[in-house]
Amino acid sequence: MLRLDLPPRGALAPNSDVDPLKFYYAPLVGRVFVARINLGLALLDGRRAERLLEIGFGSGLLLPTLARIADRVDGVDLASDPAAVRASVERLGVNNLGELVRGDARALPLPDGSYDAVVAFSILEHLKPHELDAALGEAARVLRPGGRFLVGCPAVHKGMNLAFAAIGFRGIEDHHFSAIGDVIAASQQRGFSVEKCATWPRGVPLGWAPYNAVLLRRS
Repeated sequence: MLRLDLPPRGALAPNSDVDPLKFYYAPLVGRVFVARINLGLALLDGRRAERLLEIGFGSGLLLPTLARIADRVDGVDLASDPAAVRASVERLGVNNLGELVRGDARALPLPDGSYDAVVAFSILEHLKPHELDAALGEAARVLRPGGRFLVGCPAVHKGMNLAFAAIGFRGIEDHHFSAIGDVIAASQQRGFSVEKCATWPRGVPLGWAPYNAVLLRRS
């Protein structure tokens, strides 16, 4: 089973003041942050991809792990410095990075039908309904027929807002707009079907769980 290969502390740099990188190394909270990534990665079943795209690569935290299941890994991020992230990730021994580019999930600067897998953790909840539709349309556009789109999202409700405030993310309600149910509904309008879902912790209903993951398949 694919699991997050957490780089050594200090190997990567946060891409902004709100980058969650530091939380992955915190004594207790770090276990939660790692668990939510592993929740989604497990849905991929270790299936190898020829070309894989990460939307929102941030500090590059997940790129070494994704590189283990792909011949080539590309990435797009709205705020990160692609050259700096590439240098950090390659120092970790990753030699199959393709394009790392600055760009928006709603208008990916990438050609049609380029990927057989796309991954987006903790990205789509930041989008309002019309933006979410645009991002899902772009994911469908760059995926090949039958390609898979792995999405991870935190819950979006008052209880989760309090949880974020407890670890220093106050006012998260001003940044999180779309829940996993919104993602699924919008994805179906863009030709995706739901292949698998998972929640952390297990047994909590989808959408109410602190973290949720869904594996979508493009028609």
